[in-house]
Amino acid sequence: KWTEPQIVSASLPNAWESTPCFSADDKILYFASNRVGGYGGIDIYRCAVLENGKFGTVYNLGSKINTSGNEMSPFITGDGKRYFASDGHAGLGGLDIFVAAKDSTRNITIENIGYPINSSYDDFGLVFTSPEIGYLTSNKPGGKGDDDIYYFAFAPDSRKKVNYNLLVYTQKNDEEGNDID
Repeated sequence: KWTEPQIVSASLPNAWESTPCFSADDKILYFASNRVGGYGGIDIYRCAVLENGKFGTVYNLGSKINTSGNEMSPFITGDGKRYFASDGHAGLGGLDIFVAAKDSTRNITIENIGYPINSSYDDFGLVFTSPEIGYLTSNKPGGKGDDDIYYFAFAPDSRKKVNYNLLVYTQKNDEEGNDID
């Protein structure tokens, strides 16, 4: 049975907050917010889910993930990878989807997951249902409306990586439009 919705204790009444996501073990809530004190437009935050069902102190994910632009739509996999959309990290245009991962020394690396998931349009809201299958939202041409939900399936080693430090990503194509990078 559904209950009346209630604002969670982690939420601020004067901030725009959206795209919540729980960690795989349901112990951490991640969400996007434009609350005061962030790095830019919209940042990603996290807080612990307490034993009593309330939420702990809210923490900004920091300047490696958040930029002066907008970061949103977090999705956390069981192995701890943090997927998110950003228009502040260098990408293909609009919002692109990135993955952040920690190595054994707790260094964070961020990668643009590249084409064909990302495009020159807004690509966000990525969710995996298995390591190779998932959904994302995009306003790329050919959809049924403004933002549409797309299904994808691919082998993990077929993902193309984009160097997020580049200011411009140039895609090389043959005469038939196939990329040759």
